[in-house]
Amino acid sequence: MVKQFTLTLEDVAYGITVAGDRVEVNARSFDLAFEGDTITVNGTAHTVEVTGQQATVDGITYTFAVTGLEEERPAPRRGPVVEAGADEANVIRAIMPGLILRILVAEGDEVAAGDVVLILEAMKMENELLAKKSGVVKQLAVAPGDNVEMGQVLAVIEKSGGDIWTT
Repeated sequence: MVKQFTLTLEDVAYGITVAGDRVEVNARSFDLAFEGDTITVNGTAHTVEVTGQQATVDGITYTFAVTGLEEERPAPRRGPVVEAGADEANVIRAIMPGLILRILVAEGDEVAAGDVVLILEAMKMENELLAKKSGVVKQLAVAPGDNVEMGQVLAVIEKSGGDIWTT
């Protein structure tokens, strides 16, 4: 499968085409190989770590932006997420406006109190949002890449037996 997108690095836009282990940057071709956090470009290995919109390559940090790789996501869920009478202890809410970077669980997964459920990027920091009680993930109301508002319901946990935590 061929992917095409634009990478903007230090205010310069680069047209990128990826086809297997071949990459073209502004029509110039490169061989790539990936192994862990190492990327080999035309035989030269580089250590790369990407966090949000920053990439550290061989110890030097760059800010970048990518356009054209947006994936079609299902429409956000509508309607009430929390059932009437549900205890707030089973609800994970956004602690501030931000961007959902990663979701570490799936609906139906068991979690223990204190397990990281998802990562919210806000104010250029990654915030781990934890399960307040042990149970099963009943609902995920967001997806990676979603922008969220403070207090928005992100996930709901229920008792392992299927009962909702009640007050």
